[in-house]
Amino acid sequence: MKNRTLTVVTLAVFLMAVAAPLIAHHSFSSEYDQSKRLTLQGKITNFEWVNPHSWIHIEVTNPDGSKTIWKGETPPVNVLYRNGWTKPMVEDMVKKGEVVTLVGSAAKDGSNHV
Repeated sequence: MKNRTLTVVTLAVFLMAVAAPLIAHHSFSSEYDQSKRLTLQGKITNFEWVNPHSWIHIEVTNPDGSKTIWKGETPPVNVLYRNGWTKPMVEDMVKKGEVVTLVGSAAKDGSNHV
């Protein structure tokens, strides 16, 4: 009985240790501030089709005329695939220089990503 209890406790501790980084990685609220919604309009400069999340980069013109590069995080690549997106389709659809609007929550660390 003691062996079985020790095995169950060891397994539970192992599973929690393995799961903790996964939960931390996927915690939206640890990286973004849901109370600070942003709507950004700018020209596409790049689209990175990478794991674990792809990124779209846009050049936003600020009120003073200066320009800032912002990046928007997409769902994971496998989620994009399941929703019908493919890399060739994105390369054809997301053209550099096109004007797009990004809507999202501001990064908590103040960096230029939503």
